[in-house]
Amino acid sequence: MKRPITRGIWVSACAIALLIGSGCAVHHGDFTVVSNKLVDVSKFELGKADRAKGIVGEDIVHIVVLFQIGGIPTVEAAIDDALEKGNGDVITDASIDSWFWYIPYIYGQTGWRVKGDVVKTRKN
Repeated sequence: MKRPITRGIWVSACAIALLIGSGCAVHHGDFTVVSNKLVDVSKFELGKADRAKGIVGEDIVHIVVLFQIGGIPTVEAAIDDALEKGNGDVITDASIDSWFWYIPYIYGQTGWRVKGDVVKTRKN
């Protein structure tokens, strides 16, 4: 005669499934203007400037077993990535998030994401 699956086994299986797919995302805020470059906007009208819309910059680090490969991700590197992709020096209407996901003792990722409209204020 087959023995029915006990409640303890179901609870254990659910706990293991939750641990395997663990992750987290944190929204750090929405910003009107973000830049990590020296910018003089006193004689520049951001509202009238051409912009590259919806640019996403990321700084991602891979986690293998327990070790981060490539250092620690930074928001500055994510901003630099967005500015490079949009060919500009200021991000307007920016949204900044950090996130991670990890399958214990196998693989995961952690990083920063900056999304917004990139504007070029400099002539060169």
